[in-house]
Amino acid sequence: MLRLVRWFFAVLGGVVIGAGLVLHGQVAMARYMRNEVERTFFLWRAIGEATFAFQGEETRMALAMAEVPEKALKESDRAGWVLVIAGSLIALSAPLLRRGAPPPSAPPKKKRGA
Repeated sequence: MLRLVRWFFAVLGGVVIGAGLVLHGQVAMARYMRNEVERTFFLWRAIGEATFAFQGEETRMALAMAEVPEKALKESDRAGWVLVIAGSLIALSAPLLRRGAPPPSAPPKKKRGA
């Protein structure tokens, strides 16, 4: 039973760490897209926003990500760090789980003739 609990804690910790890293990746991608849109010539940006429905998926996604407030990205980044730290603690606690105290043993038997 203890092996199953250790395995579960290790897997759960890995899943939570992975979720935090995915969130970090999404935030990094959103910031990259925001920077690309901001560096684009304002006239091309205006044309892209005016013809939003006719743009390709990458352009639409970049224009949409440029509208995400910086505060939301900052909070998502913090949430990603919390997930990574919590997942690490869960995963590292798995090998620390121990069995309970061993059952009390019978008192030693007296030898005959002693």
